[in-house]
Amino acid sequence: MASVPGLSKKNHFYSSLRLKRYWVYVCISLFSVIVPFIRLGDGQVFLISFEHRQIHLLGKIYSAQEMYLLPLLVIFLFIFIFFITSMLGRVWCGWGCPQTIFRTILRDLIETKLLGLRTKIANKQRPTPPTITNKLKKILALILFAPVPIMSMAVLLFYFVPPLEFLHYLRDPEDHALLLGIWMALSAVVFLDITWVQERFCIYLCPYARVQSVLFDEHTLNPIYDTHRGGAIYDETDTKIPTLPQKRDPKNECVSCNHCVLVCPTHIDIRKGMQLECINCLECVDACTSTMGKLGKKSLINWSSSQASATQSPVKFWRAKTLGYVGVLLVVVGALVVGTLKKAPMILDITHGGQLYAVHNQFVDNSYLFLFQNTSNKAHAYTFNIDDPNVSILRPTGTLTIEPQGKLKVVVILRMPLQKAKEAYLAHNVTQAKRGILPITIKAYSMDDPNIVLEQKTIFIVPHF
Repeated sequence: MASVPGLSKKNHFYSSLRLKRYWVYVCISLFSVIVPFIRLGDGQVFLISFEHRQIHLLGKIYSAQEMYLLPLLVIFLFIFIFFITSMLGRVWCGWGCPQTIFRTILRDLIETKLLGLRTKIANKQRPTPPTITNKLKKILALILFAPVPIMSMAVLLFYFVPPLEFLHYLRDPEDHALLLGIWMALSAVVFLDITWVQERFCIYLCPYARVQSVLFDEHTLNPIYDTHRGGAIYDETDTKIPTLPQKRDPKNECVSCNHCVLVCPTHIDIRKGMQLECINCLECVDACTSTMGKLGKKSLINWSSSQASATQSPVKFWRAKTLGYVGVLLVVVGALVVGTLKKAPMILDITHGGQLYAVHNQFVDNSYLFLFQNTSNKAHAYTFNIDDPNVSILRPTGTLTIEPQGKLKVVVILRMPLQKAKEAYLAHNVTQAKRGILPITIKAYSMDDPNIVLEQKTIFIVPHF
């Protein structure tokens, strides 16, 4: 990012990556809070309800029996992460991760701006003097920050419990102790993570940091220090060179201000090269831009790729790897769209009874357990028939009314005259028929909606003749 000589601190902030990152934080936070309250069609935009055994996706409601879309969603998530990481590096960590957002709220907003525990945001690595006043400010900072994890974990739970239901449950805490316990436990874990673990989570615990190295290539965006202009700070063994760059060669532009080091939240020196601890917050880019801008020069640290920095050419975003990821994402999205359009308004599971058959008064009876599920948001009256004219329905005798998103188990008894069963047994030469197994098809449908029709194959068992 180019610098303008004589640029004021105020104007530098307005053009900085830090301000852009703050706006991204605000947008992500607002988006996360608003989405659970948005309803489309019959359901919410996104909800995973364990209580109701449902998933809401773009207004459509899927029951536990319709989880065929879940693997596609997981595949999409992972491929999208691979795509973004190969193109933009660890940008999620610095620009979208809740860990980074919460640390910014506590460290930069509350501790630095409100309470003055640090002189400025750029002094992240300088410890605060352990005075009584500072200790009291630390305690006050924790108190001011405490509502943040509590509210954020409530928002997280909104994606599993609808917001209105969640707020209703708060009125009866004794009846919903498990939910409230999960809420408080998550809030406590996040509070301790942000206030005590801090950036050590990003460095030592975050699994994303461990997989990023295999996703990077020479075209991946990262904070890159220009050693050609600034001069090498570390030798080939990653040992810091004791002599300052400008003392080794007056043409080296790095003034050894160390602002890029002091501002780093994970306490690394980006001039050493790409490191596992870097979260792409680009604070070092802003720091160097400010310092070099005062000298009328461009920043020595830029958000670029190693290939673009070495060849002084534009970053190559679209290449075989990223195009491949896009292709896979399009296939997965297409499968999701097809799966969504083919959503069944009714589900029928048929289980043959424990007893193979029963013979009563020259009739053969088979018992079944039918599980009807109405997956729509309207009540429907269902009935069914059999494709074999020799098979009749002994029970149930009427229609079955099922509430929206409701389920109904029904014991079904089908009957066939013994003589017809013998004729069917002898007429079939297939192996199944020789064992007394006759294939039949159940056609279930809604009495009030001709578009709801479902056919299910099952068997009718007859004696051996």
